Amino acid sequence: HASEFGLAAWFNREELSRDSWLLSRAYCLAMSLAVAEHLAESALLGLGGKGSRWPALAGWARAAGLALVLAGEALRKSAIVTARASFTQSIKHRRRPDHRLVTSGVYRFCRHPGYVGWFAWAVGTQLLLRNPLCVCIFAAWAWKFFSERIPYEEHLLLGMFGSEYAAYARRTPVWIPFVDSPVPFSLEGKAEDETF
Repeated sequence: HASEFGLAAWFNREELSRDSWLLSRAYCLAMSLAVAEHLAESALLGLGGKGSRWPALAGWARAAGLALVLAGEALRKSAIVTARASFTQSIKHRRRPDHRLVTSGVYRFCRHPGYVGWFAWAVGTQLLLRNPLCVCIFAAWAWKFFSERIPYEEHLLLGMFGSEYAAYARRTPVWIPFVDSPVPFSLEGKAEDETF
């Protein structure tokens, strides 16, 4: 959270607020649930450590979790650094004078790299902690959040950038499964449905 706050301060000082720490009640509740599950399962089931009942599973989960955490963090931070002032932590309803459509860097391969990075990080933290319930809960909560936020944000981006955003969206995937977009990705770079 400190790095997120630091990047917000560096690239978007006018947007900086207490909310830039990204420590909402929902986030704190989710992380409290994760810690509780980890402690309970470690005590009751002996996951990891000496005498573990499932050492191979614990090792695999930790490795996969660490990989997702690092990849997700790198992707999100790359998105922030690439977009600079165009990356904000809140949805903008009007185009600011300095707001530009970023289609280079990680945005060339992923339409919402900050969201995909956060999704991978969130699920990865729970794999790293070997929290099977929270892996499912975090994946479901993150998916629900982004399945609502991305289509809403993309409608606004279409209003701000018009055909420029539509062309970008047609050639660039979202990478979060089953998230509906007002402009579907197409391998040919053409919209499947031109009515939006």
